Amino acid sequence: MPYLVDANNLAGRLKILREPDFDQTLVELVRDYSERTDKKIILVFDSSDTLGDRYTEANITVIYTPRDAVYNNADDKIMELMANEKRPQDWTVITDDMNIIEAARDLDIETISTRDFAAELTPAGNLADDGEAEDEMSDLEQAKITDELLEEWEEK
Repeated sequence: MPYLVDANNLAGRLKILREPDFDQTLVELVRDYSERTDKKIILVFDSSDTLGDRYTEANITVIYTPRDAVYNNADDKIMELMANEKRPQDWTVITDDMNIIEAARDLDIETISTRDFAAELTPAGNLADDGEAEDEMSDLEQAKITDELLEEWEEK
C-alpha cells in the first residue's frame, strides 16, 4: 500500500519547515522509514518553480509541484494523483488538510494524520513536542485559512 504524503504538511508537524533544506531532511527521514518498512512513498512538496521537478530513489518518489496555471500548490497535485489512480483503495494519504482528507474518503483512500505518521517516522523521543495534547484546527479555522489562501492566490 503506497503512501502519498503532503510533504510540507508533514514538515510543519515535524517542526522542520522553516529550516534551510528542510525538504532534504524530510526525504532522509522518509528514506530511513521506507528502508525499515519497505513502503513505497511519494512525497509531494510545494514549489515556487514554474517547472517543478520529480525524481525517484529506491522506494521514494519526490515531486516538487510546479506553480503554474494548473497547480497552485502540492494539494492540487495530491488531488490529481488521487483522482487519477486506478486503484485508489490501495493507497494511503498522509495529511492534515481537510480538503484532501474529504477527497480521499470519497475515493475510499485511507488517511493517516501527520501526527500519527510522524510518530512512526521518527525514533522515540525525537519528535518535536508542541506541548499540547491536541492542536488540531477546527473545521471553521480550516475553512477560514482556505478562504484566505484562495483570496491570496486570486490576487497573483
